[in-house]
Amino acid sequence: MQNPGKLLAALIFLIVVLAVALHFLNRTTPNSSASVLPPTNSTAQQTFHFHAPPVPRPQPPELDLAGQPKIPREKVEEWLALHHRDAASLLAAFRALEDTNYLNEAATNFPNNPQVELAVLAHDEFPQDRRKWLDLFKNSSPSNSLANYLSAQDYFKNGNPDAAVQELQAASGKSQFDSFETASRLDEEDLYLSAGYSQLDSDKESSVGMFQEDNPELMTFKRLAQGVAGLEQQYAASGDANSAANLAQMGMAFANQLETKDSGKYLINQLVGWAIQSVILQPLDQNTAYDFLGGETASQVAQEAKQQRKSVWSPLVQNYEAIKPDLTDSEMLGYQERVKIYGQVPAMQWLIQQHPPPTSQNGQQ
Repeated sequence: MQNPGKLLAALIFLIVVLAVALHFLNRTTPNSSASVLPPTNSTAQQTFHFHAPPVPRPQPPELDLAGQPKIPREKVEEWLALHHRDAASLLAAFRALEDTNYLNEAATNFPNNPQVELAVLAHDEFPQDRRKWLDLFKNSSPSNSLANYLSAQDYFKNGNPDAAVQELQAASGKSQFDSFETASRLDEEDLYLSAGYSQLDSDKESSVGMFQEDNPELMTFKRLAQGVAGLEQQYAASGDANSAANLAQMGMAFANQLETKDSGKYLINQLVGWAIQSVILQPLDQNTAYDFLGGETASQVAQEAKQQRKSVWSPLVQNYEAIKPDLTDSEMLGYQERVKIYGQVPAMQWLIQQHPPPTSQNGQQ
């Protein structure tokens, strides 16, 4: 029979071992109802930095020939859509933004439009195809002498004086001389009005490039006069005074067309016309009277023109410039409207009548 004391001690030891085992299992077995989180390590945490998108740098506005901001391009595009991008609207957009892409679009879509053809020629947009565009302009405007004059200038430039003289002869038989200046100005004015410009500002913006002497069209006219004068000198040097006189007569007819037709509304065209007359008359015998000059000599006609500019036109422009800073918006608007209807010189005269120069007590200025 076993010893009761030893049996009791073994039983107690077994109970203790089981209790320790159960306690260990309770500490190491995960609780299925509790969420398991990864250990946190402060040094392993990532920090995210959020940056605001970069602000685009504002671009300076495009400037026109007068150094003023051009009309916003989106306004131009809206106006083009309104007018279905027709020839007149594309040309107005080209002039307003000085962007030849609009001129090229007009040339592609409306090659038989005389205003488009003239714009292409005036700006020499396709120099390699210039003769093609000259012929298009002549065909679309058979009664417009300007097409012949531009063709004559091109022939002079390319060393074909005989063809140039034929074009001058053809031009001399036509009474029309249309450079579409008024129509072009009205189209551009409409563009500015649609963009929210005032009537006065629209008038100003639409005339920015019109009154400048470096206008490409006017430069072409000057080169034509030089070509005529050069051929006059050749005739005179060879003793052919009659041919020189006939050529001079055609050159004077060209100057007269520029001064008196619709283009003559603008003083810059009159000034260019006078300059052309001076160039044309210079190769002639200054002491010989010519029938086409009304029986006067070349020297007399040149002197009379010079005196007219000195006594009439120069004071007129000076008086206009003197009162211009004091003019109201209403007066300037009236002036611009009269330029379009009557011409720049009558419009200046009207303004000066509204602001006569001060006179002294004895009635003298």
